[in-house]
Amino acid sequence: MTLPPAAPGIPVLGNALRMMGDVQQFFVDTYREMGPAFRVRALNQAFVILAGERANRFLLERGDEVFSSEESFGGLNREFGMRVHVLRGRPHRHLRKVLATGLSRDLLAARWDEVVAESERLLDDWRGQSALPVVDRFQRLAAAQLSIALTGSSSAARFETLRSAFELVLDVTIAGKWPAATLRWPPYRRARAEILAFARAALQERQASPRPDGVRDLLDRALDAADENGRPYPMDVRAGIALQGYFAGINTLAYLYSFMLHALLQHPEVLARVTAEADAEQLTFSRLRSMPALQGLALETLRVYPPAPGSARTVIKGFEFAGYRIDAGRRVLVATCVPHQLPEHFPDPQRFDIDRDFGSARKASVYAPFSVGSHTCLGAGMTEVLSVATMGLLLRRLTISPSRAGRPMRITATPGPNPGRRFTVAVEGRRMAV
Repeated sequence: MTLPPAAPGIPVLGNALRMMGDVQQFFVDTYREMGPAFRVRALNQAFVILAGERANRFLLERGDEVFSSEESFGGLNREFGMRVHVLRGRPHRHLRKVLATGLSRDLLAARWDEVVAESERLLDDWRGQSALPVVDRFQRLAAAQLSIALTGSSSAARFETLRSAFELVLDVTIAGKWPAATLRWPPYRRARAEILAFARAALQERQASPRPDGVRDLLDRALDAADENGRPYPMDVRAGIALQGYFAGINTLAYLYSFMLHALLQHPEVLARVTAEADAEQLTFSRLRSMPALQGLALETLRVYPPAPGSARTVIKGFEFAGYRIDAGRRVLVATCVPHQLPEHFPDPQRFDIDRDFGSARKASVYAPFSVGSHTCLGAGMTEVLSVATMGLLLRRLTISPSRAGRPMRITATPGPNPGRRFTVAVEGRRMAV
């Protein structure tokens, strides 16, 4: 058997330019041209791309047997104690269960009033701006929402430090945009030390003074966490658990919010439907389940603009796929969201349709905005709920229009697919009494 064919590129850069932009569209286009397995090169990095329904099934059924996440995600563990990304087998399953209890929708429900109040305060600050930077403001909003829901208090004072350090780690360890030596840069080392000290201090404070509301949140789960053999995790792993929600969630939420807003501005008929739904009555947590237009907006946005178009792994046991040899040691990226754009799974995939039925596609693992298999995003449920709530709150309070009508969106993949700094909007005042 031979190696998969190489995707056409340019000297030195290889496929880097296309992969730094709309990487999801690059995967879809190349899959259509070359089939379910092909090789790409971006500067000093080389990957085998596996794509299509068969690739998703392979990751789901054999991923734990043939892949490791150590090379791609080991930096998160080394830098911030996020061990869950590099474990396999029983230790991995156990730590995921620990984290799942601290990232559940129940926490959001328990602190719903506080999350809503802070969201409304931040959204009201947008009023009167003619060129509001969408991604930046949604990152700040997501950070506030997650920190209140997961820990009971805001992390706004450390937002800049958290964002810059985490994004640099992603760019170095996963995207390969910068050399590993960048993580020895003194400003980054100071930011890292500040973040770790912040996490340890939060744990110590919680241990000394439990929350009066009685809600057991991410900090409590981290303090009590023990490994699969009942031994307490060391402090660096507990700090990593405490940071997990911030790290994994801020950009995922912010990019989803940004793409949802872009979709509304591009589709006035969808905007009219979801606005009417949001205006109908007060946005309580229980009502979020009965808002089909907003839920459809979130799910369809995740289909068209997935936050994680692929799952990066390293092969630890060689295998055959689609007639090609994939050797041990190869870096592989399973492009799990390619089926999102295939008509056999989603009829007329170029049409933005909030009335699609995603149930069967989820079961078949062809709808996979948060990957598939044992490393599926733990915060997927909270992300979907928060996206419905946030768009509902925004539409009830603000009127949004493009800063520059007709200006095309330019997707960038740094550190994950997002609309970039060019995406700005004009914001007018409250559109109805709340």
